[in-house]
Amino acid sequence: MASSARIAAAVPALALLLLGSPALADGLRFAVYGDMPYSESEQDFLAGEAAGRIAGDDGIAFVVALGDLGRPEGFARNAATEVRGGTTSCTDEWQVAQRALWRDGFRKPVFLTPGDNDWTDCDAERVPHPVSELARLDALRRIHFAVPPASVDAKWHYRAQPGQPENALWSTGGVQFATIHVVGTANGRRGIELDDRDLALALADARDAANLAWIAEAFRTARAGRAGAVVIAMQADPFTPDRDKAPTGAEQRLTRCLERPAFAPVCRELALQALAYPGPVLLVHGDTTAACLEAITSADGRPLFWRLNAWGDFTLPLDIAVVEVDPANPHAPFRVSGLAGGRAMPETCRY
Repeated sequence: MASSARIAAAVPALALLLLGSPALADGLRFAVYGDMPYSESEQDFLAGEAAGRIAGDDGIAFVVALGDLGRPEGFARNAATEVRGGTTSCTDEWQVAQRALWRDGFRKPVFLTPGDNDWTDCDAERVPHPVSELARLDALRRIHFAVPPASVDAKWHYRAQPGQPENALWSTGGVQFATIHVVGTANGRRGIELDDRDLALALADARDAANLAWIAEAFRTARAGRAGAVVIAMQADPFTPDRDKAPTGAEQRLTRCLERPAFAPVCRELALQALAYPGPVLLVHGDTTAACLEAITSADGRPLFWRLNAWGDFTLPLDIAVVEVDPANPHAPFRVSGLAGGRAMPETCRY
């Protein structure tokens, strides 16, 4: 891979560049969760213990929700994991309820990036009452993205991408944040059951183009604001192993993504932007149970950026990740602990 050598060559200078950065975060902390709630117990956890801890911790600046805010009806593993009252992530009522939980329970700004359970899976054959996935995307934009998240400080310079309002930018504590709309189901290209396939694929291509432009804009804004770090959040896990191939180590994570056409453009753009950026970069995602905070490396094993696969997707014990950003620490600029138990995040994702 041509870019890997460039990536590897640039990394040794990273620590020196960080020391000269004028805008470093001072103990910035934020919470991250996704793939939840999938059950009554998870909904109770979010509305009870998690909400109490988030609302009561002045050090948590905001929450990033990585989508999959429930499971489409018929997707639950057994009767014990069905969401309360049969309400699913494919209804307006359920999405409105989650937004109300954030407002009344978390009492912090919540930045959402959509998940496949929230729209692309809503037309699946195993859903008892399938609905148009494109209609569900329109509903998500109306419910969650018509206005900025509640309680966003004007000093954070929040803005949404024109035409794709679920993509957002904001900055605080010397860190530039962004959300991009990347979901499972081959990034919206698989399982198109009720909508015009050509239209859905064209819209997927348009989302990809918008995502690439937004990644570039996030790094441009970070440089202009002299941010100490960049954090980008999306739903899909682009690093999952190919089940038809032998397992590979962590050094092959980037290669895995670059070999998957649905996610390769995002990983390539992120890698190239991280190469040129003089600070640490974190990609936050959900979608799989292989929770970890690990370095994504070049072909020769040198670190490029970090990725956090947050807790969720039936992970036990129930927990929410709390991320602390310290760009001045080149070896550990991102530290993660559990909101509920303070446990450490594994350093390697094991699938």
